[in-house]
Amino acid sequence: MPKSANLQLSEQHITEILLHWWSISTPTIKPTNQGTVNTTFFVEAPYLGKFVFKIYSDTTTTAQIHYEHSLLKYLQSCNLSFAVPTPIPSNSGETLVTVNQNDKILRVALLPLILGQTAERENIIHIGAAGQALGKLHKALAEFDTDGQQSQLPNWGNLENLHPLVAPLEVPRILELEYSQQERIIKSLTELIEVAPDLYKTLPFQTTHADYLCPNVLVHKNQVVGILDFEFATYDLRLLDYVAALDHFTRPSKQVPNKERIKAFSVGYAKHVSLSSLEIEKLTFAWRLQQASCIVYWTGWFLENIVTHQSVVDGVVKMLQLEDWLQENTIRFLNCTIW
Repeated sequence: MPKSANLQLSEQHITEILLHWWSISTPTIKPTNQGTVNTTFFVEAPYLGKFVFKIYSDTTTTAQIHYEHSLLKYLQSCNLSFAVPTPIPSNSGETLVTVNQNDKILRVALLPLILGQTAERENIIHIGAAGQALGKLHKALAEFDTDGQQSQLPNWGNLENLHPLVAPLEVPRILELEYSQQERIIKSLTELIEVAPDLYKTLPFQTTHADYLCPNVLVHKNQVVGILDFEFATYDLRLLDYVAALDHFTRPSKQVPNKERIKAFSVGYAKHVSLSSLEIEKLTFAWRLQQASCIVYWTGWFLENIVTHQSVVDGVVKMLQLEDWLQENTIRFLNCTIW
């Protein structure tokens, strides 16, 4: 896994690296045990406060890290009602510091710790607040990198170029799926590969978060106070980012989407952003495409030993479950959203 080499760092090693920011001999350092790709530690420094020390995985390009830092600096200037983890400049003025530790090159950053509790998927008030915060975020992100010239990652709906190790139609073989699953997944992926170019030709683009999940949304007193982890941000379809968040916040574990949650999330989002009529028309295709992109990308992660085989197969089951539900409930689904 990409994180394994970084986990060998001792508290003393981290303390030495922190000298790039300030000279403190006794910071308290604890692993966060969070994140799939990067390694993070909580740092409490006397008289200075609480921070997050982040070590970037070798799989993340330096260009993407600089893009993320630039985006966070922009968002900090937007006077949003919630905080974002804008990297703290080092003594040399850089937000990304490169160090040689035990003959290994590490790229690290120091971020402010944003206090709050993780949003709860079972809490209808949190769901509405998360939808509203995403609307605010999308409104701000629409003014960043408006032509997509700075973005580094591929479009998440471009299945054929999403992961260098995976051709989409090879997913069933790689995962060794059951025959019935193989047939359905190939049929769905084939259709979505054909439909995706039309979506990308006609729907609105903007900078997107691309990982808007409960662990990355912090709340306090039922209000969103922080949004974290912009490492997958890129210039992409606004609708794809919306349905990714909608899927996460409205589908209880191993269940179909919940009508009340869909309404709460969409009402919150619509307070700040109105989807276009064409986005609404293509919403179900975009939702299916978003699920397919997860399967293709996670299959690549499986080949890289970042996630387990079972976790990707569970994602396949979830994708097929959504397709069954949409086939029977599309009209009902659109009727319980507010635009």
